[in-house]
Amino acid sequence: MKSILLLATIFVVMALNVFAQKNCSNDSTGLIPLIDLSGKSWRGFIGGLYPDGTNLRPSAHKTKALLQAQNIKLLDANGAISSSGKIVWIGVGASNPRTEFMRFSNQMDTFGLKNPALKLINTCIGGQGIQKMNSQDDNYWKQAEKQLSDSGLTNKQVQIAWIETDNTQTGDTTFPQAPQMLIQDFKTLLISMKQLYPNLKLCYITARAYSGYADASAGATAGKGLLYPRDYLNGWAIKWLIESQINGESGFEFEGASASIPFITWGTYNWADGSVKRSDGLQWLCDSDIGEDGLHLSTAGEIKSGALMFDYFTKDETTQAWITGQVSTDVNMDNFSSDDEISIMPNPTSNELTIRGVKGNRAVNISNILGQVVWSGEVGNEIKIDTHAWAVGIYLIRIGENGLVVHVSR
Repeated sequence: MKSILLLATIFVVMALNVFAQKNCSNDSTGLIPLIDLSGKSWRGFIGGLYPDGTNLRPSAHKTKALLQAQNIKLLDANGAISSSGKIVWIGVGASNPRTEFMRFSNQMDTFGLKNPALKLINTCIGGQGIQKMNSQDDNYWKQAEKQLSDSGLTNKQVQIAWIETDNTQTGDTTFPQAPQMLIQDFKTLLISMKQLYPNLKLCYITARAYSGYADASAGATAGKGLLYPRDYLNGWAIKWLIESQINGESGFEFEGASASIPFITWGTYNWADGSVKRSDGLQWLCDSDIGEDGLHLSTAGEIKSGALMFDYFTKDETTQAWITGQVSTDVNMDNFSSDDEISIMPNPTSNELTIRGVKGNRAVNISNILGQVVWSGEVGNEIKIDTHAWAVGIYLIRIGENGLVVHVSR
């Protein structure tokens, strides 16, 4: 009996290796990423991430996102505002999202400006497509609650969610029907999440990466809904989902008496046409970025995706109020004389920063999130610093022993 069981085990492992392999010849499809369809159409539908073919948040949507961000507070286990509370950010999805969020979390742990009250909890579970997490009673959410509990946290402290998912059961690839059906899956998911997490304020949704390297047999083990071209259609579903809320469509409201889902906006858009570089340079290389089954990311691919998230979320305008703590222009005056009246403005800034009120000459160093010094010198009374060439993101200004976070946005 032992030898038979051993033989069966070897057979299964070999079968998976034979039938779930990547095909590196499928390195492009000719499809154009949504971000490169800005102002252009595909099959009669305008591209871009947001309405009217743009990749930028529309003004009203941006304003609402910033208001949601400003309402993120330190919450205790009962969801009440507390100076000793936490800000909880969960990752939602299956296996690729799990490793991506893990790599992102690892980078955040080394981020010197990270808000110490911000807790990232990875609730992603391999093999759990959106159809397995749409009900509050699904096992997925029981496991998610356990993840929170094990970290000393509760559902009522969750205020931010990152989501990457698809329906792994359906192989429908008709356009626009397939993404339209996925919108309904997302809507059901978001309704459940709003009920599970009553203080959820911001949901960032990420589009899947390229899955064209997987052959059809991979769908038998991981789910046919993960195969090409559903990877590409996933982005269209998210685009239209977000547009439904922007346009105020019934059932997609996040505020008011009829609110049924949380506020939603784009996270990273991860799809690129295999080895073909997007306009921003992103590509997915078969040999280095993709695992042996053609669907899951390799270690290098996971790190690449995590780095994309880190770059995006540490610079995005909607995270600045809470990812490093509340934006403030207050400076600790303990190490200054009583004559000092320090002000640093505007914050956020775009093209010019003014430091004013330093009596005498003081050493000033300004560094980016990587610790690289972008400006240094002595400041006496007032100085204007040109910031137009600085990348959008977070910077730390040090005046003597004092530190202040400033944000550059455009």
